[in-house]
Amino acid sequence: MSSPNDLREALAQNGAYDPEQAEQLRNKTVGTFKAKMRKVERYLWVYICLCCWLVVFTLFHFMQSSTTKALLFYGILMLVFFETTILMKLWYWIMNNKISVLKAIKQIELGGAEITTKGPERGNVPLGPLAGLSRRERAVWWVVLITGGVLVGAVKGPEVSDAVGAWDLDQGGTLTSEGYITLAPDGGGWAVTEMSLVHEGVLALRGFSFHAPKSTKIRFTDGRGREMPFTTSPQNGHVRYDVRLLRPVMPGRRFSYTRLSECPSSATEEGGVWTYSADLSYGYDTNEFSQTVVLPAGAEIVSVNPWPVAKFTLSNRPIVRFEATRGHNDPFKYTVQYRLAGEASDQVP
Repeated sequence: MSSPNDLREALAQNGAYDPEQAEQLRNKTVGTFKAKMRKVERYLWVYICLCCWLVVFTLFHFMQSSTTKALLFYGILMLVFFETTILMKLWYWIMNNKISVLKAIKQIELGGAEITTKGPERGNVPLGPLAGLSRRERAVWWVVLITGGVLVGAVKGPEVSDAVGAWDLDQGGTLTSEGYITLAPDGGGWAVTEMSLVHEGVLALRGFSFHAPKSTKIRFTDGRGREMPFTTSPQNGHVRYDVRLLRPVMPGRRFSYTRLSECPSSATEEGGVWTYSADLSYGYDTNEFSQTVVLPAGAEIVSVNPWPVAKFTLSNRPIVRFEATRGHNDPFKYTVQYRLAGEASDQVP
């Protein structure tokens, strides 16, 4: 029985088999499969880059969101993009196995008896799975992926910082406001309002915003009595105060601050009757108000609306106390009318 080598030599002598030409054909065929594999892996990298960049983009939007609907929307988008990367990797390995198997079968068909005698490898054309891209090109794709993510973060990062530093009043939870208003004989007023609430956002709170009339001067202190810095800007006929917290507040934690207000025209006079009124509203689901109004010494109360929970006199100063619970942006209004007893000379420090 003749050996495979004898058969190959016989075919070569008859001119039906050319080893060099067969080797070139094998190399060309394997090169075609390698090109397909490189194309598949490039497709993979393109989709991986796009999905990763979109994940970073939606992540920053998720961090900016202040409503449940927005959180769910961007959260689902991130999940979709993440799952897409998993499906793309699964598709890549299916295509890798498919092309590698087809390449191996074609090598066997072209190799014939040579493979059985020389083993699973001939020259620079091994039998087995394909490598795809070179290490250098893969490194370039990693650089593209990371650079794109950094660029998206550089564009969206400052927006997130601004959003975290601002306080969107359209939030859930309960806000407690306890105010003490002292009125002077000339209608001026000084107010101390203690605010307390639970931060229900998804990130650490670094600041909040507050709107007040232009004539009002306000300072802010934290729970330890330390002054909190702020900036002001005009907005819709009012002044917007953007206050920075001295220490960030983590989600789910309760925090308090005090608002110190001074208004030279708190009360107005008409026909000898002074009127002080207030209209308060906040954007939380539940807003608990407690307002205490201290009138000038010797003043006589004319009317109070609504009916107060307490009305008494302390150090010759009439004091009226209101309490109310309101919903989201539901206003709390109250009015106190009074007369002054002669020329009052006392001043509020």
